Amino acid sequence: MRLKIIHTSISFILLLPCVLQIQAQQTETILPVAAAKEYQGKIYTYKVPDQLPQPPKENPDTPSPKPAGYIAEMGITIGVGDTWQHDPVHRVRYWRATLDFGRRITAALYFSHFNPGQRGKLYLLSDEGDWKGAYSRISSNPGQPFAIEPITARLLTLHFEVPEDDKDFFIQLSELGILYNVEDWKGFGTSGPCEVNVNCSEGAAWQKQKRGVVRILVRQGSFLFYCSGSLINNTSNDYTPYLLTANHCGENATTSDYAQWVFSFNYESATCNNPLVEPFYRTLTGSLLVSRAISGTQAGSDFKLLRLVQNVPQWYQPYFNGWSRRNQISSSGVGIHHPDGDMKKISTFTTQPVSSGYGTGGNNPAEKYWRLQWSATTNGFGVTEGGSSGSPLFNSDGLIAGMLTGGSSSCTNTSGFDFYGKFSFSWESNGTAAINQLRPWLDPLGTSVEVLQGLDSDPLFLEAGFTTERNEIAINQFVEFDNTSGGFIETYEWRFPGGEPSLSNKEKPGPVLYRNYGNYDVQLIVKNTVRSDTLTRKAYISVKPFVYPNPAEGEFSIGFGVDLTNELEMKIYDAFGRETDAFVKNLGNKLSVKMPQSARGVYLIKFRDRYVEKQLKVLITR
Repeated sequence: MRLKIIHTSISFILLLPCVLQIQAQQTETILPVAAAKEYQGKIYTYKVPDQLPQPPKENPDTPSPKPAGYIAEMGITIGVGDTWQHDPVHRVRYWRATLDFGRRITAALYFSHFNPGQRGKLYLLSDEGDWKGAYSRISSNPGQPFAIEPITARLLTLHFEVPEDDKDFFIQLSELGILYNVEDWKGFGTSGPCEVNVNCSEGAAWQKQKRGVVRILVRQGSFLFYCSGSLINNTSNDYTPYLLTANHCGENATTSDYAQWVFSFNYESATCNNPLVEPFYRTLTGSLLVSRAISGTQAGSDFKLLRLVQNVPQWYQPYFNGWSRRNQISSSGVGIHHPDGDMKKISTFTTQPVSSGYGTGGNNPAEKYWRLQWSATTNGFGVTEGGSSGSPLFNSDGLIAGMLTGGSSSCTNTSGFDFYGKFSFSWESNGTAAINQLRPWLDPLGTSVEVLQGLDSDPLFLEAGFTTERNEIAINQFVEFDNTSGGFIETYEWRFPGGEPSLSNKEKPGPVLYRNYGNYDVQLIVKNTVRSDTLTRKAYISVKPFVYPNPAEGEFSIGFGVDLTNELEMKIYDAFGRETDAFVKNLGNKLSVKMPQSARGVYLIKFRDRYVEKQLKVLITR
């Protein structure tokens, strides 16, 4: 049998991922057609300094947001004059470049110009198997600054794909956002042990409100910070993507900075427990400054109102929180936030907040802040931390009454006080100009209402989604599928061609057995009485043959679980890449291999047919 040799030692192969995508910007769910082509592209090296730059303290009268990272220069341009590879079968050309960080880091990508054209698609793939994309014209405002949320990797490959004749694109990757704790940063699980996940029993009555709360990766000049914020409704009830946070979150950010802020939706544990694996979440990039408080906690109420560059897609299941502009607050309620940039948490107060100045005692109704203390609950003692800044304070009616500025509460100081800028003061008391008020933007109809209820997303919306911890297996192994579908779903239809069972109508289908070598599609259809949605992942499960025994003393078999065809090609290479002769016998659904008498050590077996290309290793001992 014959097989084409693949020089994996000198070229990077962009494979379909074996690790699940755990983040998703507004992207097209289309895999690159040239994914498996051999081509590494130019290598760009960035060495993380031993001493990481730290942001300066700019305003002593204002709390600082949680530092998250720093900006490093990285000049890469995807343009018409670049070197391209061609895929005549699919009639596309593609460009690649690989970022080599030298060690495992977590980095965001910042583009000074992002225009992929009408049909161009950008993908990212890490050497850990995490992938993102496709980033296309639906992901941003073409030609404007853009950012892609952090990804962890040592090697990160950029893959841009476009139809052969298209020239309407231009993309400039100008900077990297390097997150702190680069050696062991996991992106979650860093908040204090007393914090309470939003899906614990404490959050049962707040499931709508939580969907409006987001984590913000703030850019200000050369540094990154974590904050929190909330989507907020206006009297037009028109889904305008307004987002309320604190002014000290990027107080000196520029228009270009705001265009590269990254907003993470639904970043939360699915249960009360902290998960071992980071949960799936979605992001949007870009915002515009609408209004904000005057500078300083003594002069202003520390609010900031943004408008997201894009409308929030319905499949994000957003909730635009309601508000109360009355200068009063209930004796109980909650704060929902992202402490330390971690998953969404909930903190509970059960004693009456007091009107005061920031950082002061006393009770003065004319002041700008709510001062409060948190309460112990069933599953912990929720407090706030750096990264919680800008998060909403909800009264007992589920309406926003304030935005977090800061305070002294922590897991080691649960009796500390926190201070929230009053929504009532922010309404129109920071100044007479519209840039310093909420009123012109949140009451565009001039209704003068004091209370506005939240606005839910489409109640009949639904979306099919699933993941698995592994999608490359050996024959006779099981795969467990996790259902990540969202929305109002009444029925499920799973299809597993090549698997046992091949069909399921359960929400969680259970383990599926794959007996035969090959690549297999997986499909999920979700329905309600009005709508349906289908997700089909082509060649999602890749089943490898099985080598036995391994190690072997000179003879071994390769089981395929299915009768072989004459199209199968195979070659065997030693550790130096030299082809090795072997006696191979086809026994129907397996190959019997007898190695030469001189063979010792590790050997690489490469084989392919019209549909599948695989490689295995075997250890020969004598």
